[in-house]
Amino acid sequence: SLLAIGLFGPALQVKAQRQVLSDEVIEVSMWIDNVYGFSVKDKTYNIQGSLLFTYPQFIQNKLKESDQIAEANIIDLVQFENMVEPWNSSFTPLYTAPRLLADKRLAQGYDFSGSFYSNSINFKNYPFGVLPLSVVLQPRVGASIDIGRNLLLKVASSGNGLGSKAGLSGYELSSWRFRNVANQSETRLGALRGKSLESIVFEISYQINAFSSVVSWLLPLAIVMLLMLLTPNLRSSLCSDRLAIPPVVMLTVAFLQQAYRESLPSLPYLTFLDGLYTFSYVVTLSFFLLFIWASNCMDMVDIQNRDLLVNRIDKWDLRLQLVSITGFSLITLVAFWRF
Repeated sequence: SLLAIGLFGPALQVKAQRQVLSDEVIEVSMWIDNVYGFSVKDKTYNIQGSLLFTYPQFIQNKLKESDQIAEANIIDLVQFENMVEPWNSSFTPLYTAPRLLADKRLAQGYDFSGSFYSNSINFKNYPFGVLPLSVVLQPRVGASIDIGRNLLLKVASSGNGLGSKAGLSGYELSSWRFRNVANQSETRLGALRGKSLESIVFEISYQINAFSSVVSWLLPLAIVMLLMLLTPNLRSSLCSDRLAIPPVVMLTVAFLQQAYRESLPSLPYLTFLDGLYTFSYVVTLSFFLLFIWASNCMDMVDIQNRDLLVNRIDKWDLRLQLVSITGFSLITLVAFWRF
């Protein structure tokens, strides 16, 4: 019995404390005025907006009684889970003191600004796809202990939305939503270890402009590879002209890929454009090897068999053209199926 108490006693005490604690709910309204400074490489962005907290008088009394908190600010009980460099953020109260509402609750608001990070951004479908940005607000670790109640955040039914400056250059605003989600705490401190916290998430989805992506990234590659695919239409006797084109195409594709990669962070996976560039290298190298073989054969063949060899080379040219077009089509279809 002593061993059982030693092993399970602390866990039972924590469980009993959680059962005894009643819930205190803070309703939150969030209005985002401006989204700017999005960095593709860092997946960070700046947001300016407003918060409005509606909460019971009990929480305000506990804030005043707490020795750990110098001022009775409701903002001290919450934290932005995905904020970057919180010391560079700002929170300006909307009222000098919390306002008393008709239902005996209090209301306090803040204008805030800061830099945030979105871990849900991926570039597998780049330069197409959706860009999800978010602001995640949750109770500060230990806030429930400070007030002696189980602190919960709840999305308010009104006062939420986006301002006119919430657009991003090069992206189209698709949708937004403000909702409650269950979030697993990363803390490893004693009884708070692995505790599940209720978070509220303001999600903004941007659609990458398809026309802009096609003109900027796909059109140059398509023109270069079209020149490569048309090269076999030159007569087989023009061996030197056919051999000169693949190296130029290879270098052009390499420069295009390098320019596109400079706009992205280091990724552990291939994007849609990476697949097109990789297949373009394979196609260009295949044509170059075919042209080398055809040139050597044309130099060694006698006049009587020259026409037969030309027909043979033309057939291989056509086969490789068809295989290349089929490969590009399959990559594009698979990519759009994933979209």
